[in-house]
Amino acid sequence: MKSFHSFPNRSSVKHTLLVVPVIFSLAALSHAGEERKIAFRTLCLEQVGGIEKVVIPKLDGGKGPEIPLYTDISPVVQGVFKSNEAAFYIEKAGPDGKPILELVGKAPIGKSDRQLFLFLPGGKGEGKPVYQVRSFDDDTRTFGMGFIRAINLAPVPVRFVLSGATSPEVPPGRYAQFPHSKRVNDYNMYPVVVEFRSASGEWVKGQSVSWKATERRREIVVTLVDSRFKQPTVRMYTDFPPWMEGSPESIQP
Repeated sequence: MKSFHSFPNRSSVKHTLLVVPVIFSLAALSHAGEERKIAFRTLCLEQVGGIEKVVIPKLDGGKGPEIPLYTDISPVVQGVFKSNEAAFYIEKAGPDGKPILELVGKAPIGKSDRQLFLFLPGGKGEGKPVYQVRSFDDDTRTFGMGFIRAINLAPVPVRFVLSGATSPEVPPGRYAQFPHSKRVNDYNMYPVVVEFRSASGEWVKGQSVSWKATERRREIVVTLVDSRFKQPTVRMYTDFPPWMEGSPESIQP
């Protein structure tokens, strides 16, 4: 896995930051046309339209298990999808009063048999899904322990200043992965500044915090611009993969 460590200077690390498109179009061609049985988790940045749970249909067309949409990382769910696309629905009454399934979001499935599905508000307008869904390989080989996954959903580039060393910028709609800084204090902490590039080309501080360097967990950082107040926003989710600690809690199909 390509990564950066202490960022001695910008030019020396510009080729070592792993930056990947958020939406995978070619990530899993080997699974094209196949049914996919995967273990997945969800993370819902904002519940929309009162929708707090979704379902995935069974292969025979029946209603599958209900999957709660947590505003944090969910437990593990075992699911089977009809193709290499994960589609999520809600159950509602049809014109004749009988229950039907309505699509609320979908995303291509990555290569791994472990996935994280990120739910965020969908586009406005009739006929558009309520949620946009992003998929990420969630196995620890792809996203290792002690690493940070920075997902940039802002319409501008972002960058991270770890212990005074500046990362390459992460473009809009992409994500980067990197380990914690090695330059820490006696408590294994180090300063982090998350910066957003303004329309004038200047870098604006979006967050200034301290992170704890550890190999015992992963961190997911989502950068975006608040839709109401138009302010840079940084959300951080500490991730302890449950399958690393024994049998995962799951909902069976």
